[in-house]
Amino acid sequence: IPVDGDTIQLTVGHAAYPVRLLDTPYLTKSEKEAMEVEEKEIEPVEPFEAKIGECTVSLVDFVATGKKWAVDGSLVLAPRRQESSLNQPSLMLSAREVLLTDLRSEVIALGMKAEYSALSGYSQLIINGKIFVRKDNDSGKLGVEGPLCEDFFRVRSLVSSQYVTL
Repeated sequence: IPVDGDTIQLTVGHAAYPVRLLDTPYLTKSEKEAMEVEEKEIEPVEPFEAKIGECTVSLVDFVATGKKWAVDGSLVLAPRRQESSLNQPSLMLSAREVLLTDLRSEVIALGMKAEYSALSGYSQLIINGKIFVRKDNDSGKLGVEGPLCEDFFRVRSLVSSQYVTL
């Protein structure tokens, strides 16, 4: 895992660029001036890490600063301020494909009835006749729909437990 000041290779398409990572957030000129007026210090950004199987993953949001490192000519990347990352949706990762047939077994183990069906473009589970878990065949995205009740929240929790959220 790279740390502050390490130079790594960034691959974009077929090209690879040496980049130097910083842990100090990138600030625009106006943001720097505002920080000076408020006499605030810039806090380093620590990426959130999660385990998926044998791998450790982290979500980082870096921006090119427009500067180059004098020693080796590598581009300098700095993290965006954490406030700017709050507007971004969560990223949910799974170590393997989440199969509705596997979810069906887990739902049945929780004492609920579950019917599996494959339709054109998507497959679905119908749980207790009122909760739908749909999986888009092209994107693999899962959705949970139904009335807000205890069963809905149990099913949603079960689906969410298949993922790590970053």
